[in-house]
Amino acid sequence: EIAAADKAGIPVFSYPQAAAELFNASFGIAVAGSHGKTTTTAMLAHILKSAGKNVTAVVGSKVINWQSGALCGDLKKPGALFVLEADEYKEAFLNYRPKGAIITNIDYDHPDYFSNLKDYQSAFGRFAALVSKDGFLIASGNDKILKEAVKKAKCRIRFAGKSDILKFNLQTIGKHNQFNASLARLAALELGISDGVIKEALETFKGTARRLELVGMAQGALVFDDYAHHPTEIKATLSALSERYPDKEIIAVFQPHTYSRTKALFDDFASAFSRAHTVILTDVYASAREHYNGGINLAIMTSKINLKGSQAVLINDKSKIPEYLLESLSDRAVVVTMGAGDIREVAEKTVQTAICAHTC
Repeated sequence: EIAAADKAGIPVFSYPQAAAELFNASFGIAVAGSHGKTTTTAMLAHILKSAGKNVTAVVGSKVINWQSGALCGDLKKPGALFVLEADEYKEAFLNYRPKGAIITNIDYDHPDYFSNLKDYQSAFGRFAALVSKDGFLIASGNDKILKEAVKKAKCRIRFAGKSDILKFNLQTIGKHNQFNASLARLAALELGISDGVIKEALETFKGTARRLELVGMAQGALVFDDYAHHPTEIKATLSALSERYPDKEIIAVFQPHTYSRTKALFDDFASAFSRAHTVILTDVYASAREHYNGGINLAIMTSKINLKGSQAVLINDKSKIPEYLLESLSDRAVVVTMGAGDIREVAEKTVQTAICAHTC
């Protein structure tokens, strides 16, 4: 198709290039960061929509309130706002020219593209430098790597300190979501939204798909699905569940995503499951953008998780996991499937099989 378009003289754009055509011609607010950018983008856009603003938004997941990953405002009207999730992979976010931005954090990722933390940090620094001089940048004040990166910014920077991290009555659970909400609040304040409107909007925010999303119930156990595919995200997800359900057994089903990430962060993954009682590992979900060159032994990761105190088992064929779970699942447990691949299928099949056992 691309070859045919080139031959016909039709312009060909990548996704970030196409998004930039609209975003850069608007009053755009870009949300970047290693973790939390999808939820923070959705929260900010939801606040603006609730405040009656003419807002267009593009989010990297379905927003439950909208049943869509986008809001379509009228960008031609005065006062229109464009909120965009800005991905750092392959430096896609360098296509954008924001009037305002949020950077949630910097935590090394995408080792198939960024050779080390310094390269990764540098990309965020260049992104920060693209924010309009008369614009604003909201950033975590507790992230030393982030604070160093944004020194290149030409705009006004608001570092979120401890006093800025508020506790909202959110429908989404976890301290990480309180943090995301606090960053969205600071950006909304910059855009003239009152604290009262912000608070009411955040209380009605229902979350995004695959971010600690409740799939259903199986044999009395709640079954969640989450996009966590980095050690930091796994820790945040498991902490949120253990704090919400302190008397429950947490069962984590994890599908590593990409060989490069699994290899580069191998030991970090092995240490990320301390809040889970039981851990089920399954085969790596490979990316079409990489080739496996060996060096990954999930049996070793399983053993390391066991040494950390959790009960871990490796089930290479994920289609066998629902049956394994249902052999002993009860209302004493909470299950969460985690990964950026197709591991949600396990959550859905577990719930469906349990329902069918009673109704079919």
